[in-house]
Amino acid sequence: MKSSKYFLIIAVLLMITSAMNAQDKVKNTILPGSWMGKLSADGMELRVVFNIKLVQKDSLTVTLDSPDQNAKDIPAGPVVVENQKVIIKAPVINGQYEGTVKSDSIITGTWSQNGGTFPFDIKKQK
Repeated sequence: MKSSKYFLIIAVLLMITSAMNAQDKVKNTILPGSWMGKLSADGMELRVVFNIKLVQKDSLTVTLDSPDQNAKDIPAGPVVVENQKVIIKAPVINGQYEGTVKSDSIITGTWSQNGGTFPFDIKKQK
């Protein structure tokens, strides 16, 4: 009985460690860089770019660009990473992106702003 209790504790610790390592990989390796997608709303299509930078060991900063509107370096953040899920808040423009990392170059998700929600997938720029 005692050994099965220890096995369970070790298994839980390994799962937590594995989840944390996956989260760190997303945060430290995959996310930093520029990510672009095309946002379609009300018959318009706008390119949006998230510029994500790793600060220190585990903190992310982000700015937004909207090239089609000649807007650059719009402050955004915080960036929240939970396993493969990414949330980027943009309070200055009342927006938020929620996505799931599908690979090291694709995040699928939605953009929400002023009560509307739109599908919005982004790809890492080289």
